[in-house]
Amino acid sequence: MNAIGMMSGTSLDGITVALVSTMPDGADFKVIAFKTYPFAKDIKEKIKNTIENGKTESLAYMNFLIGKLYAETLTTFIKEFEIERSKIYAVGMHGQTVFHSTEKFPFPVTLQIGEPAFVAYESGIDTVANFRAKDIAAGGQGAPLIPFFDFLIFSKYGKNFAVQNLGGIGNVTYVPKNKNGVMAFDTGPCNMLLDSATETLFGKEFDRNGEIAAKGNIIEPLLKELKAHPYLSKKPPKSTGRSEFGTEFTKQILKKFENKKKEDIIATLNFFVAFTIKYAYEKFLGEIDTVILSGGGAKNKTLVKNIRKLTGKEVVLSDKFGIPSEAKEAAAFALYAIRTKMKLPSNLPNATGAKRKAIIGEITYAD
Repeated sequence: MNAIGMMSGTSLDGITVALVSTMPDGADFKVIAFKTYPFAKDIKEKIKNTIENGKTESLAYMNFLIGKLYAETLTTFIKEFEIERSKIYAVGMHGQTVFHSTEKFPFPVTLQIGEPAFVAYESGIDTVANFRAKDIAAGGQGAPLIPFFDFLIFSKYGKNFAVQNLGGIGNVTYVPKNKNGVMAFDTGPCNMLLDSATETLFGKEFDRNGEIAAKGNIIEPLLKELKAHPYLSKKPPKSTGRSEFGTEFTKQILKKFENKKKEDIIATLNFFVAFTIKYAYEKFLGEIDTVILSGGGAKNKTLVKNIRKLTGKEVVLSDKFGIPSEAKEAAAFALYAIRTKMKLPSNLPNATGAKRKAIIGEITYAD
């Protein structure tokens, strides 16, 4: 069965689209085509402002604007890769997360915007969106959702894997070789912290290949303060986002250490991200044979080097297993879209804290 998954993550890189062929249980899974279409700079700023300072009016507008952008991006993708729409069973549309909190209110609250009606109407393909709400209704946190995909894809290899995504937020899925004790959670900040600091200090959107971090040295007082953040020692299931590690968090750090060399600050933040991963593995996970990386941070050579150094484990990209590191999350939502239409569950209660498995996602049918 063929499906298309679409994802825009907390790093705000753009909309990643992936065409996959798969059975509902993840068997014969293959990524046929994928591509990331970057957000225009003004759109990226609007999204960021909505996330940080959103009011009802701007939020409503951005919900429809992002829906239209998803629809336009899908049309471009279909034309570019010469895809026959009639052969696509469903589109899985994650949307753009603008808020996610597990502690601010009496129950977890999350919001992904991007109106799926535009995608379903323009593409003529049934579209599944709003994947996180049902998990929260089932008593979970609505995140992380990718672990179910990780389990389906990587459990067949008979090894102890830590499947680590390096997106705006870092998250890990622990897939033990005996398939028992699968768990997952957000390890802490990743690209949203590194990108925000790099943009503020150097006027660049991100630290390409970790080149800036490679030139700096660790600022021990800064690293010590970062290590003390309470999220790190919080027991899973747990998830986080921009409300905890967003722009304000970065601003406070940069202001406090503004007298330090800029390269040293980026180097310390880079090392800290790797530390959060190492700390999470040692505190919460069992034996690990291999760390499998995906997400935009997998291109940051300094970050990968730090992860390899601190964990002491074999570190490889998900590409080694036929899952392009850039497209893994989009590919996952393509699979989930198939499962939703077939009324099959796609959450992992061990990861989200849900009371039971749930059929996640809501379908907007094509006309």
